[in-house]
Amino acid sequence: MIVVASYNSPDIDGIACSIAYAELLNKLKEKAEATYFGMLGLEDEFVKKYTNYFPIKKHEGKYEANTQFVIVDTTDPNGIEPSIPPENIIEIFDHRQQVFLEKYINAKAKIELVGSCATLITEEFKKNKVEPSENAAIYLYSAIISNTVNFKNLVTTQRDKDAVNWLKNFMSLPDDYVKTMFNSKSNVTSGNLYEVIDQDFAIKNYGNKSVGIAQIEITDLEARIAKWGEKLPEVLNRLKKENHLDYIFFTGIDIFEGFNIFYMIDEESRKLFTKALEIPDLKSGYKTKEIIMRKQIGPKLEKLAGSF
Repeated sequence: MIVVASYNSPDIDGIACSIAYAELLNKLKEKAEATYFGMLGLEDEFVKKYTNYFPIKKHEGKYEANTQFVIVDTTDPNGIEPSIPPENIIEIFDHRQQVFLEKYINAKAKIELVGSCATLITEEFKKNKVEPSENAAIYLYSAIISNTVNFKNLVTTQRDKDAVNWLKNFMSLPDDYVKTMFNSKSNVTSGNLYEVIDQDFAIKNYGNKSVGIAQIEITDLEARIAKWGEKLPEVLNRLKKENHLDYIFFTGIDIFEGFNIFYMIDEESRKLFTKALEIPDLKSGYKTKEIIMRKQIGPKLEKLAGSF
């Protein structure tokens, strides 16, 4: 049995890739299933409800000893389910610069800098001349649109656009699908702000320093930040304390208008991200002219490792 899985509490990219790649393997006569662990995000729940299709199991406990694994949308060994033995991972798909391939001695890796891991999985269907089911196509399409912020994200490539155009051959969606999907994950209030941020909160160690980056991708970002008021610094302070962080940074992304707003709660973090992002006047409330994703910030911090 081959199990396709992603990282803890996967977003729509991780879920879509898991579902679709398991489908592809089965169509290629490889016995496979998709699993996830942790929680589902608002966007995951939207596509699940829209398609009424969710062939992926929430896993708890341990896998059988002879299980083989394919990991999608991550290479970070700290992000995958602890019960997955690294030596049993036979294949990895990811689209980030930071990789940990030395941890996976038996894995064949496809690591390419496209906007969405779902683009890589779509290309696997094309390469093998296999048509995805309509529901798998919808999941992959949704993931690419989400990760590229409807092609506004700077990490978008022509390959992402080509993948979306190919997937359209296998599905039919209403004209307002993208807007409805984006709105589905924008219901972030003072009441659920901690839960939403904590689900997708990223922590990375650089030497003996620990950095946490919170990222939220929603509509009407400025208005929502104003409504959160003091709740945002309260949540960031809580996360910093709970995770024993040296630095913490919040980046909000407006997925319709195409900009970020950054927020910091301490001077040390402001100085670090001023240097990493090369923004001399960086302060809480800083608004960018174009989208900067968290995965673009990580490599910038990596270059400073050892100097903070």
